[in-house]
Amino acid sequence: MKLLDSKELKEKINSGEKFIVDMYAEWCGPCRMMGRVLDDLSIKLTDENHEVKLYKFNIESDKEMATSLNVRSIPMLVGFNEGKNVSVKVGMIPETQIMDMVNNL
Repeated sequence: MKLLDSKELKEKINSGEKFIVDMYAEWCGPCRMMGRVLDDLSIKLTDENHEVKLYKFNIESDKEMATSLNVRSIPMLVGFNEGKNVSVKVGMIPETQIMDMVNNL
């Protein structure tokens, strides 16, 4: 799963691409646990040539960007479609709910 910097994240949003970004921090234990699930799921989606991609964004790298995306708690998944934030899930989320997010984009 690719780690995006602020510039890349803005480019992805502006491109209209369908994607989910994992808002995380290195010090966050639940984020690390979710990261493993998301890494596996990202590989699965790539292998299936799915149109939805998964990315990561370290909120510590740009707190202004995190604030602009209303990140108040992590782990947090944000789904984007056509440049709009269309879904948000906060906390530990099972793979089935992540797949629901993917399929609803």
